[in-house]
Amino acid sequence: MNRVEQQNCFILKSQAYKETSSIHQVFTQDYGVISVISKGSRAKTSKNGSLLQSFRPLLLSWVGKGELKTLTGVEESFSIGQLKAIPLYCGFYVNELVLSLLHKHDPHPLLFKAFETIIVQLSEVHNIEANLRQFEKALLEETGYGLVLDNEAVTGLAIRADQHYIYRPGEGALLENNANHPEAILGSALINLKLNQLSDKNELTQAKRLMRKLIDVQLDGKMLKSRELFK
Repeated sequence: MNRVEQQNCFILKSQAYKETSSIHQVFTQDYGVISVISKGSRAKTSKNGSLLQSFRPLLLSWVGKGELKTLTGVEESFSIGQLKAIPLYCGFYVNELVLSLLHKHDPHPLLFKAFETIIVQLSEVHNIEANLRQFEKALLEETGYGLVLDNEAVTGLAIRADQHYIYRPGEGALLENNANHPEAILGSALINLKLNQLSDKNELTQAKRLMRKLIDVQLDGKMLKSRELFK
């Protein structure tokens, strides 16, 4: 049987299985998203049950050749603060994004690092909106839908901070003379999104609207339950 030892992981979703076991959807550093069963983890005598939670950096070990692996070991990789309130909802959101947009068993080590970073940032409750935009951008880049934020799509001219644009999926940023257009976004917001330097409230609002539109294209009509939690 294929055996993997102490792989950096995060649990994205868990569901009860039979009387005392659970099946987990796990984001791993080197193997992508996989399914793992933790036998007996819900039993009162389980040593690992309390560790098998979302938003905890874990070192997991497993065996198995099939689709469902069997957990053989679990340790906490490092300790971070517990997610609460808005950061908790944001954590559900990034978990659901990964589950929705990644294919099973498709490794994304760079995205895993970005995921680890956003979870730590959420635990620190600092610059939440800007950090979420950074993770969303990394997710789109890693899944082949990276943003082009350097130049206007038609003219090839550099994005100007004082101009307004509309970003079209598959095309890029298009110059927009109507600043009141519902999809207009300042060039400064595009530039700071690229540089991961968003801080202005208006730019953050525009970047959030843009990233939601681009992610919705990739979701192809699928609704995210985590968005309902915010409501």
